[in-house]
Amino acid sequence: MLETAITRSGAELGSPKAASKRREATAATSKRADNRRSNRLAWLVVEGQGQRFHAAMRDYAEDGARLTVSGLMGIPDRFFLYVEPDSIRYDCHVLERRGNTVRVSFTARADNVRFRDDRRS
Repeated sequence: MLETAITRSGAELGSPKAASKRREATAATSKRADNRRSNRLAWLVVEGQGQRFHAAMRDYAEDGARLTVSGLMGIPDRFFLYVEPDSIRYDCHVLERRGNTVRVSFTARADNVRFRDDRRS
């Protein structure tokens, strides 16, 4: 009985079902590689205000991200997001809200801009 189970599992390794599982695992790995900028620290800034709020940027893509913000009561529909390590400023528009987490789309991008430098001008 044990021999039959071992033989059966060995035969399944070459099956189309096993190949499909390997492809799914490879696709998941490449998706993670595409989101290589996930979990970035950023600053949320409302236009016309000098105060900034810490935000954790998750599920980053070229056109948007999911942000978790603490210390802010009510996130406005539009704001700036400064990603300091990358020196990038995004103009953001909120698509979805869930508690202190929002999903945003990036409407514009400015490179080589940091909050502390942009604030002086």
